[in-house]
Amino acid sequence: MNQAERINSFSYIRAIACIAIIVLHTFASASILFGDQIGVLTNAWSRAISNVLMWTVPCFVMTTGALLLEESRKLTYEKLFKKYILRILAALVIFTMVFRGFDMIMDGEQVGIGILLSWIYELFTGTSWSHLWYLYLLIGLYFLMPFYRKIAQFSEEFDIRYLLIIYVVFVSVLPLTNLINLRSGFYIHVSTIYPFYLFCGYAIHKGIIKVNQWLAVAAVFFSSCLIVVLTIIRWTDSIDVMEQLWGYSSIFVVVQAVGIFALFDKIKGKGSGLIHKFLLNIDRCSFGIYLIHMIFIRWILRYMSFNPYKCNEIINFFLLIIGIFIISYFCTWILKKIPILKNIL
Repeated sequence: MNQAERINSFSYIRAIACIAIIVLHTFASASILFGDQIGVLTNAWSRAISNVLMWTVPCFVMTTGALLLEESRKLTYEKLFKKYILRILAALVIFTMVFRGFDMIMDGEQVGIGILLSWIYELFTGTSWSHLWYLYLLIGLYFLMPFYRKIAQFSEEFDIRYLLIIYVVFVSVLPLTNLINLRSGFYIHVSTIYPFYLFCGYAIHKGIIKVNQWLAVAAVFFSSCLIVVLTIIRWTDSIDVMEQLWGYSSIFVVVQAVGIFALFDKIKGKGSGLIHKFLLNIDRCSFGIYLIHMIFIRWILRYMSFNPYKCNEIINFFLLIIGIFIISYFCTWILKKIPILKNIL
């Protein structure tokens, strides 16, 4: 792939993942707020829709890995801190403040030193709005990026494959024994799944891991079907321990995300037409959309008490998701016109 083709394929996956994030958070928020007002099966299907979209963040991380672990890309410490870490940190500071202010206004709290202290507490402890966890994740990955790049640069292809297998076995497969109340005593000392996604995106893009197109399609199809079926079983039979089956370290989500990323990575060509331009424009605003969209979800579902399950659910959710996406996109587009925010969003 040449540079233009690579950027297009990654832009497409970021754009589609951005839209999928809105769908995920809309259904997840609706089921949390109104789950006790709807039937068990309706709640189960609603949860299944959000769970089957858990590939979104892993694909974002895989794209980051494919780009930043590339040996030809120069990444000095100055560039790392100024372009990447400072940007995410600034977004975190600004939007935890915005969200704290939003909650203060909507909940009728009084302005005072307590609001400032609670904002600082939420910023430091990561207890602001839940979707901001992704920013903390990015900051951690960026801090370690120089060492991740050295691993990628000086490792043989076998070493990368070995690293991926170790991550999958210890972080994704062994925890499945928790389903039968049997906790494994074996673990690796860097035991989160996200470095796996980082290196997996790099490995797929470099051809270290080759995923056949039809194998990728089958992986996405069967893992998605399993997530849907298992989610319905979990909620109809009230089996709480099954929640781990659609977390980011779930083997089903791993297989699903790898398959989706591999399919997009195979896209070649410079791209043209309305869909191409549409996806590129979404990609340019994807970070801002990710940050902003929860304001409208919370406002409409929680504070306006809009229950999308009433009357025609399909039309309600469709219009809600489309409306939130359009408003979030244009808000981001406008905010990017402000010089300070342009480099953040």
